[in-house]
Amino acid sequence: MKRFLETLLRVEGMVAVAAYTVTCGLLLADVFAREILSQAIWGAQKIAVFGAIIAGILGLTIAVGNNAHLRASFADTVLPFAWVDRVGDLVSALLFAGLCWYSVEFVSESISFGDKAEVISIPLWPVQLVFPYAFGTAALRHLIFFLKPALRPGPAGEG
Repeated sequence: MKRFLETLLRVEGMVAVAAYTVTCGLLLADVFAREILSQAIWGAQKIAVFGAIIAGILGLTIAVGNNAHLRASFADTVLPFAWVDRVGDLVSALLFAGLCWYSVEFVSESISFGDKAEVISIPLWPVQLVFPYAFGTAALRHLIFFLKPALRPGPAGEG
């Protein structure tokens, strides 16, 4: 299970880096084309936005996988400390599972309505799939951390 979580985290990190690389590359190329060639790259800005969305939402799963997400500490003094993290993981798993459910509904409605991106006229649902994926894997990670607390990485601390 630990190997699965580490591999998942590594793959998500690579996809996020690739998405940001595409975003930066497209924006730089578009600026170059506009300033030097006096010609914009058609659709570059829209695709760059999609890349930033994908990389950004994958940041959620990366933060959960590294135990580096924001954590409310108000319950530390109310509940026995040994159970605070486990209860938090269970609540987080349930919340992310609910968000996953609603994001699946959102994507399926986008498919049924035939929603397309303005300017480049491509379907939106492939980009939107990152939301159910991110919420679903965040729920799965929190559920695993609830069931097997030893698999949760140590707190990453504050930056």
